[in-house]
Order: sequence, then C-alpha cells, then structure tokens
Amino acid sequence: MTKPAKKQHTTRRKRAVAKTDNHSIAEKNVSLKERIGRTWQQLMRRRQAFLRRRPHRSFRVTKRRDYRRSLKLPGYFALTNQAWQLVRQHWRIFVGLAAIYAVLDVLLSGLMSQDTYQQLKDTINEANQEGALGAVMPTLTLFAGVVTSQLGGSTGGVASSQQVIGTLIGLYIWLTTIWLVRGVTAGKRPKIRDGLYNAGAPVIALSVLVFIALVQLLPAAIAVIIYGAADTSGMLQQTVVLMLAAGAAILIVTLSIYWLTSTLFAMVIITLPGMYPLEAARLASDVVLGRRMRILLRLMWLFVVLAVVWAVVLIPVIIIDGALKAAIPALNWLPLVPLVALMLAALSIVASACYIYLFYRKVVADDSAPA
Repeated sequence: MTKPAKKQHTTRRKRAVAKTDNHSIAEKNVSLKERIGRTWQQLMRRRQAFLRRRPHRSFRVTKRRDYRRSLKLPGYFALTNQAWQLVRQHWRIFVGLAAIYAVLDVLLSGLMSQDTYQQLKDTINEANQEGALGAVMPTLTLFAGVVTSQLGGSTGGVASSQQVIGTLIGLYIWLTTIWLVRGVTAGKRPKIRDGLYNAGAPVIALSVLVFIALVQLLPAAIAVIIYGAADTSGMLQQTVVLMLAAGAAILIVTLSIYWLTSTLFAMVIITLPGMYPLEAARLASDVVLGRRMRILLRLMWLFVVLAVVWAVVLIPVIIIDGALKAAIPALNWLPLVPLVALMLAALSIVASACYIYLFYRKVVADDSAPA
C-alpha cells in the first residue's frame, strides 16, 4: 500500500471513530423524557402491528367473516397415510433413530424396572381381589399405569437429573427427526449421522418453547388437581355443584389446549436457522390465526391414532407377559412390558414429528393473508 493510500485509510478510520464517539455523546445527552418517548413509540408500533394481524378486539363480538381463513388440507386419513408412507419408505432412518433414542434413554435416563412394573401390577390385583374391577378393567388399568409412567418419566428409582436428561434426549430426537424429514421431502438422502451432528443447535430454544407449553398447560393441571381434591373431599355430591365444577374444569382444560396449538407449530418453526423462541411463537400464532380449531382437530386426531396404536400393541403384550411368566417363573426378571413401552415412546416421538412437520407444511402452503 502506498503512502497516500495509507494516509487516506487512516483518515477514514479516524472519521469513523469520531462519528461513533459523537453518536455515543449524543446518546448520553438524550434526556430521560426523550428515552421514555422513544420506548413508548416502539411499544405503540408493536401494538399497531399486532392489531393489524389480529381481527379480535376486547369486549367486541367478532363476526365470522372477519377472522375465518382458508385452509386447504387433505383428509384425516389421507394426511395420516402420507406420514405413514414417508416413514415406511425411509424406515431405516426413522426406526434407527427411534432405536438410538431407546438406547440413550436406557443408558442415561433409565428404564422402568421390572420391580416397578410388578409393584404396579400387584397394587391393581389387590384392588381387584373381590372382582370389583371385572376381568378386563385390571388389564386396562395396568395399561394406563404403564403409559402414564413411561410418558410422565416416573419410571421408579430414577433421579430428577436423569428425568431431565431423558427430556433433553427426547427434544434432541425431535429436532433430528425434523431435520431428516426436511431433507427427505427435499429429495435428498440424509443419514442419521448427519441429523445427529447438525440438528441440535436449537435445543436450548426448543427447551424454552417446552417451558412455554408447560406454562400453558398449568391452568389445566391446576383445574384437574382442584377437581380431584374436591371430589375426594365429598364437595361434589350435589348434582348442581358437580355440573358447575366439571364445566369449569373442562373449560379451563380446553383453554390450555387452545393455547398449546400454536406452540406445537412453533416447535417446528424453531428449527429454522437463526430463529428465536419468542419469534417462533409469534410466527406460529400468526400461522394458526383464523383456523386454530381446524388445526387443533388434526392434532387431536394424531393423539387418537397414537393412543390406538399403543393400545393395540401394549395390551396384548401385557396379557402375553402375564401368561408367560405364570407358566415360566424363571422369566420374572425380564422387563418385556417396559421395553415395549420404551420403543413405543421412541416411535411416537419420531412419528409425531413427521406428522406435525408435514401438517405444518400443508398449512404454510396455503398462504392466505391473515384475517
């Protein structure tokens, strides 16, 4: 570089530094009143932008024509079949990913022990000594207990830190599944290794969204706990009180599920590069605006399908496990039911991620303007 060029470069740098210093001095000289005014203007701009995206107004009846948006989707069975065909065509990827989740969960979080399962079974059998539950109800009650323990993380003898690790593993598998499905639907041939190496960046942001989902479910949990406590204490013996309490509980649970709809879509949006959790929640809220109930029905359909699959697979396994160990007591140590429940949980995470991603893409493809 020649001397004139060096001198010119130095002069430009000095001017830039001087400009920055002047800007800093000007910022320091801004009065408190002006700062409050700027902040208020920013809040007003955000409010106006929010109102432009929302047709509803407080204490006003919103007409249906003002908030309804188009939503062109395949039928319930058609969309489910698309997700199933995707998993079936690339079963090595998705089943392998589910197997990785199961292995990591056993090693780092822990499996429901056979002793815990046996204690649950003995408790149900003791309650049915007089045949009060009939012949079918004990099996269904045991099925519900296994599902609750597996999905709730209360597998017995597991520390809180292990439950947290198990939750993080599930979130990581969710992100990996979304990454792989995005690659497969784009015509690529991704490998599980690539997904595991590249999909984990938004895990902290996804954890924030999970926390938001838990906050949204908190009113439903409180309502269920209060209703159960009132029922146990005998406060709901009168028909009128029972109807009012049940109606209030159902209303609060419905409100929580209503909030949760957009959060599930935000868990897909968060996988986009450079996306922040609150921004993902805002975008997801805009996507479901004006069609939340139709989206909610599709998501409830997914949970119904998963519940049927769990029942069809796990109930026969419970029956076979009981008959096999009654005939061969030496097999009492084998945790057959916990292992099957763990694999069902792993496959449910992968299948849910595939379905919700495909569903999200269908909704986004209908780019109708907000109401």
